Parts: sequence; structure tokens; C-alpha cells
Amino acid sequence: MKKQKHFILILLSLLLVLACSLPVVAEEIKASYLYTLSDFNGPLHYNWVSLAADQDKRETYVADPSDKTVRVFNESGMEVYRFGDNGELGNITTVAVANTGDIYVLSRTNAAYGITRCNFRGDPQGKLELKNLPPEYTTDFLPDYITQRDGHLYLVDRNFMKVAVTDLAGVFETGYDLATILGFDEKKRRDSGINGFSIDRQGNLLFTIPVYFSAYIMTPDKKLRTFGTRGSSPGKFNIVSGIAADDRGNIYVADTLRCVVIAFDKDLNFRTEFGYRGLDPDNLIAPMEIVVNNDRVYVSQSRSRGVNVYRILTN
Repeated sequence: MKKQKHFILILLSLLLVLACSLPVVAEEIKASYLYTLSDFNGPLHYNWVSLAADQDKRETYVADPSDKTVRVFNESGMEVYRFGDNGELGNITTVAVANTGDIYVLSRTNAAYGITRCNFRGDPQGKLELKNLPPEYTTDFLPDYITQRDGHLYLVDRNFMKVAVTDLAGVFETGYDLATILGFDEKKRRDSGINGFSIDRQGNLLFTIPVYFSAYIMTPDKKLRTFGTRGSSPGKFNIVSGIAADDRGNIYVADTLRCVVIAFDKDLNFRTEFGYRGLDPDNLIAPMEIVVNNDRVYVSQSRSRGVNVYRILTN
């Protein structure tokens, strides 16, 4: 009996070693075009609009600076609501949707910005007063993008490469001077600027810098990873713009010049790309911003092509 138990233990150990030595099969990522965001008159001919997602309600928000409106779309890509038409929200730039259901609208001019907190119907509830901002976030800081994650608002100045993080009441929590973290001097800061920006489930900052043909992932404690290689072949970067991650950790990067969305797995291995330059519905013309809402990737583009929606399948 003892010999039999000993043999079984050896066999189990060998099986465990064998299982650990087997190659890991990489997750496959596939994208299929679904539709272009529409109202009851047909597809909306947007140009480079700003996107936000409410994953709980499976709704997608589109802020259009050209007509100063925000439109809300359901999972089928149809407009279900809009607000801001009366101009009371100013020059709308972008929006963030909090877990509370409140909507934070960032408006700005060339010299100033403001944030309006709205209820779920877009009715203004008052201006968000930012509190305890350090001096470096009161000068040389003019955010043009806002997003949220888990009760934190991220105000992003893509030109000066700074990010201020507040709670939903506007109280400053922390900040990231991305240019300083990257070791840029002031000339490099002025000549660079970030383009795409988002926050993943772990609170990591994802951003792109087009002039360096690179994408970056930074943890909340400022540990940095970079990826991307310049080129025109599949998986290579040219003019990178929007960036976002799905719940599995896969990362999607828009390339404005190559007219594709490039997909990487959580280990930053290139997996696939989709879109491509063309005039068919599933093609893209100069894609810019990306947002992921559950199993779908929303891509804004130019030439009045609107916002394309792709379903992501993984196995």
C-alpha cells in the first residue's frame, strides 16, 4: 500500500510538471463591425467627437464640441436622449459618467475651463468647485479631457501633459505630471503632448504620445511601461491617438494615419487590427478617440464618418 501511494504521488508530480511546461495558448481577439451610431434619421455624421461609457447601463455618451451637445446612445447604437442644446453648458468638450449616475461636463475656452455636474437627464446641478489644488495645477493647467473611474475624476491637460485627480466633490487627491515622470525637459514637453488617454480597471493611466510613436501604461504609483514600434505594417504605430482597455486587460490603440485600431493582449503582444482605410461602413477614416463599453469598441473618426461600433470576441 505504501509503495502504491508513493507511485501515485510521483505520477501526480510528473503530471503537474508536464502541465506547467505546456505552452500557454494566447487569447485570440476578433472584431466585427456592428453599426454606426444613429438617430431615427440614420447614421450621425460626426467628426472626431469625444466618447464616454456607462458600462452599468450599457450606454455611450458622445460630446460634440461643434454643436455643444451631448447625446446618449443605447446598446443598439440608437440615440435615446440628448442635452446641452440650449447652450447653458458652454463650449462642451467632453463628459464623464460617474457610478452615481451624475454626469460631469467639461467646458472650456482658450483661457479657462469649468465643470458642470448634471443629473442623469443632463439637467445642471451646479458648477464643480475644485478644492485644494496645488499651485502646479492652478497655473499651466487647462484640462481638455475628463474621465472617471471608481469615484475619482481625472482632469487631463493633454497639451501640458498633466493629470489632476479629484473625488466626485472636486477635492484634489493626487496629480501626475507625465512629462516630468517621463524625464522630459520643458522643450520636450512643448514639442510632445499626449493624445489618447483612459483609465483601466486597475486604475492604471493609459496614454499615447504621437511624436514618439508610443503608448504608455502607468500604475497609480508611477511605474511605467511603454510599447509600440514605428512602422506601417500590422501591429506597428504611426500617428497613434485613442487608447482604451477592456475588462480582460486587452488594449486597443487607434492609429489615425494608418486608419486602424490595433489590439494587444494584457502582456502587450500584438493580436489583431481592424478598420482600415476605405469608404465601406466597416472601414475607418482617420480614427481618433476610442472607448470600450463591455464587449464593444466605439471609434470616432473624421470626414463626417461618425462613430463606428465593433463587437469584440475573445477565446
